[in-house]
Amino acid sequence: MLTEELLTLAAAAGAAVATAAGTDAWEGLRTRLGGWLGRGDARGGEGALAELDAGAAELLADGTPTRAELERYGAAWRDRVITTLERLDGPEREEAAAELHRLVEREPAAREVRGGDQHVQGGIRVHAEQGSLAAALINGGVSFSPPPPPVRPEG
Repeated sequence: MLTEELLTLAAAAGAAVATAAGTDAWEGLRTRLGGWLGRGDARGGEGALAELDAGAAELLADGTPTRAELERYGAAWRDRVITTLERLDGPEREEAAAELHRLVEREPAAREVRGGDQHVQGGIRVHAEQGSLAAALINGGVSFSPPPPPVRPEG
C-alpha cells in the first residue's frame, strides 16, 4: 500500500497529464512521463508514449474536453502511476518517487494538486448530514464577503 504522500504525488501526475493534453506543454510532459513509466526499458517507454498519445487523441477528439472528461483522464493516469509505484519496492520505489516528484514539480497544474497550499477559486462548501460534524481547518488568510445581490430575471 502506498503512503498518502505517494498517492498525492500520483494524483498530481494525473492532473498534469490531463491539463497538458493539447497544449504546448504536452510534448515535454509526455516524453518525461513516458520515460518514467518505462523505468529504463525502451519497449516499456514506447508503450507508455503510445498510451499517452492514444489517450490524449481520444480526450481531444471532440474538441475541448469537459471538466468531467479531464477529471476522468487525470484519474486514469493517476491510477497508472499508482500501479507503477506499487510494482516497485524499497529503494527502487523511493528513487521512482523522487524522479516523479521532480517531473511533477515542473508542471504548474500538478503543483496545485500536491500537498502544501491549496488554491481554490470559487467557493468551498463544508456540509454535514444526519448528526455528523463537518469542519474545515484553515491555516492562513481568510476573507469573507457578502454574496452578490440577487439578479432579477429579465422578461
